Amino acid sequence: MALSSNALCAKAKAMYGYRIGEQGYSDLCRKQTLGEMVTYLKSQTKYCGVLQDVNVRNVHRRQLEAALSKEYFERCARLMKYAPKKHHDFYNQEVIGIEVQLIVDKVVSIKEKDQASFSLEIPDYLASKMSFNIYGLINVDNYKDLILYLRDTRYYKILADFDFTTPIDINALERQMKSLYYSTYVAAIKKNFKGKKQKELLDVLSTSIELINITKIYRFKKYFIESNETIRDSLYLEHCRMSKGMLDSLIEARDVKEMLELLANSKYKLYIGDRDYAYIEYYVEEIKYNIAKRYMRFSSDAPLVYLTYSILQKVEVDNLKHIIEGIRYNRDASSIEEMLIFA
Repeated sequence: MALSSNALCAKAKAMYGYRIGEQGYSDLCRKQTLGEMVTYLKSQTKYCGVLQDVNVRNVHRRQLEAALSKEYFERCARLMKYAPKKHHDFYNQEVIGIEVQLIVDKVVSIKEKDQASFSLEIPDYLASKMSFNIYGLINVDNYKDLILYLRDTRYYKILADFDFTTPIDINALERQMKSLYYSTYVAAIKKNFKGKKQKELLDVLSTSIELINITKIYRFKKYFIESNETIRDSLYLEHCRMSKGMLDSLIEARDVKEMLELLANSKYKLYIGDRDYAYIEYYVEEIKYNIAKRYMRFSSDAPLVYLTYSILQKVEVDNLKHIIEGIRYNRDASSIEEMLIFA
C-alpha cells in the first residue's frame, strides 16, 4: 500500500507542476478568438490531448468547455489507478459526485424538454466505475422512467419521494442529492482513515461545504428577497462546522455589505489573498484554492494529496472557462485576469 500511496503522491505533484502559471494565463487572456485560445492550449499546455479533435477554425464554446471538463475527469482517473483497493470507496467519491450531477442535469433536460442539452463527456475509465450504466440515461425522457431506471441505486429513495409535479424545485432536488453525496463522503473518510489523516480530510471537505453555504447565503441576499427560513432550508447543514451563532448572523444580515463585514472578521480572513473580488464566488474559491495549495505543497499523504489536487485542477478548469466567457464577450484582458485564481 505504501508503494501505491507514494506513486499517487508523486504523480499528483508532477501533474500539479504542469499547471498553467501567471504567464500562461496572461497570454490566454489576450487571445482574440476561441480558436487562438485552443491553438495556445494545444501547443503550450498539457491540454493538447483532449483538444486534438477540436477544430481551431470552428470552435464551439460548449465543445471546448466539455473537453476541459473531460480533462479534469481524465486526470482524476489517472490518480485513481494508483489508489489502494482497500480505500476504494474513498477514492470513488469523485464518481458519486459525477453521478449526482448527471442525474440533476437529466432532470433539468427533461424539465426543459431539451434532451440535446444532456452531455455525457465522461472518460470510459470513470464511466466503468459508476454504480449504474450512465449511458442508459440518454434515452430517458420522463421522470417516471428516470425513477424506474435508478431503482437499484442509492438515489432511488430521494427520487421516488420527490415531488415532480409542476413547478419542479430543481434547487431542492439538488440539495437533497448533494446532501446524500456529502454524507457518503464523510462516511467513507471515517471508515477508511483515523487520527490526523481523518481530521485533515474532514477539514478540507467541511471547509468546502461551508464555503458553498456562504455562497448560497450571499446570492440570496444579493439577488433574491427570501425569508431567513428559506435561506436556511437551502443550506448543507449536516457537515458544516460553522457555529450556529455565526451561521445565524450571516443568514440574518440585513444586506450583502453587513454579511461581508462579518466574513472579514471570521477565520477565513486568514486564507484570502491581496485581491479584492467583487463577487463572493471568487472570494470563496480563492479561500478553497489557498487551503488546497497549502496541503498539496506540504503533504505526503495520498488521500489528502488526491483530494486537494482535484480541487486545484477544478479551479484551473474554471479559470479557463472564465477566459472562454471573456473572449466571447470581447472583454479586455485585465478584466478577465481579475476573475482568475492562481499563484
